[in-house]
Amino acid sequence: MEDLVSVVIPSRNERYLNNTLKSLLENSGGDIEIVVVLDGDAYEKPMTDNRVRYLKNEEPKGMRQAINQAAAETKGKYLMKCDAHCAFDKDFDLKLKKDCKPDWTVVPRRYAIDKRNWTKHPNPEYFYDFQYIGHPDDPDYSFKGVDWPEYGNRCKGKKICDLMTSQGSCWFMFRDRFYDLEGLDDKNYGSMGAEAQEISLKAWLSGGRYVLNRNTWYAHKKKRTSVKHRGYRKPVGQWRKSRAFIKECFLNDAWGKQTRKLEWLVKRFKPVPGWHTKFETVKSNRYIRHKYNFNYGCDGFPRVIKDMNRDELVKLWRNLGYKLGCEVGVEMGLFSQLMYKNIPGLTMYLVDPYLDYRGSKRRGSRHNKHEGYAHKKLDRYNPIWMKELSETAFNKIPDGYLDFVYIDGNHDYDFVMLDILLWQRKVKPGGMVSGHDYQTDRRPYTRHVKVAVDNYTDLHEIAPWYLTDVKNQRTKADRHASWFWIKE
Repeated sequence: MEDLVSVVIPSRNERYLNNTLKSLLENSGGDIEIVVVLDGDAYEKPMTDNRVRYLKNEEPKGMRQAINQAAAETKGKYLMKCDAHCAFDKDFDLKLKKDCKPDWTVVPRRYAIDKRNWTKHPNPEYFYDFQYIGHPDDPDYSFKGVDWPEYGNRCKGKKICDLMTSQGSCWFMFRDRFYDLEGLDDKNYGSMGAEAQEISLKAWLSGGRYVLNRNTWYAHKKKRTSVKHRGYRKPVGQWRKSRAFIKECFLNDAWGKQTRKLEWLVKRFKPVPGWHTKFETVKSNRYIRHKYNFNYGCDGFPRVIKDMNRDELVKLWRNLGYKLGCEVGVEMGLFSQLMYKNIPGLTMYLVDPYLDYRGSKRRGSRHNKHEGYAHKKLDRYNPIWMKELSETAFNKIPDGYLDFVYIDGNHDYDFVMLDILLWQRKVKPGGMVSGHDYQTDRRPYTRHVKVAVDNYTDLHEIAPWYLTDVKNQRTKADRHASWFWIKE
């Protein structure tokens, strides 16, 4: 059968193997065969179907060996590997064949699974499209796959997108291509670890492509690592072996079939976190993603952080370890007071001219009244007062000095844009550029902040960036969102 798709599944004591087999068989649109390696114990009796064959290993050999073992028994023109706890889109095989070239490795869009109905999660945002390979010096993800939802900002509207790497639970290619790439190296890498990075790096550096196909999907169930003897476990020695070898091999351009250097791949996806940005930036962005569960997919920015108000924004600064900040536009000092109360040891530069100037929206005695209120609230904290225009004050602070800046001055477009341009220079990598009153009101003055922030983030390709949630109002000020991003 010329267009036969062969599916290989490495399975060790998998509770959901039959669910996976049923989904594959019911949703395939063409001819498929499935080869399952029962690598050691089976959780339950596997289902019977003439399209499914089982290879039994009395003693488990490991995931790499199981994939190679199953692939050697296949007969199809195409080869697909999947984990034993997945659900699939209708006609997934036809859609993958349609958009697969001989030197491509293709990954369908990955969703979180709805375990009860064994399909993709009903929340349309729970997809996982992109990953990058962590820099070798990354203290947490050295040469591992790392979720990269912000890369989706570069691929708006595209159905076929380049992938640097992926999570590895499903991939598809021509069967001959698998053997051109020498299969999975189970000698140098060991039994398990870095399979997805091996597959993706071989695809790219041999002269081919590693791509995401958004025309179809699969849903993947995360394994409960606390449950004993269920699924493949991570053997520490083998994991370290695979990680050490993949770095030795590809950092030194030592794979025999390489036609491209790793440097070429990193440059193709530039900027890559950690490779082209400082680790301080990576660490701060990673903290936000994990804390607010933003590792899943994103087709654009800004993203609203549900339930976050200005109080929570200040707590985020505290949790990130920020101790040195600046507020541009202090007025009566209410927000500065909130910062001081929530961040122990905080040092603040407070910038406000408290005077009439061209473009100012306030006049006369109100300046004196607001200044008096601010000093009464804040002088006990010993702030550094800068009673001057923003464009004058910024010259007195070194570049890359502040942990954060909060811009809440004149809201006309020109003033907002100027403040962003000037004050972002003062923030250190891993610090935060932020501000107030991101509004969608149709009145020109009230939406100038939004337009200025949108223009700046678009032209400078800022991703990710975020908004607070106006639905979670604590004070009058929370009726309008704050905006922020981590400085690179």
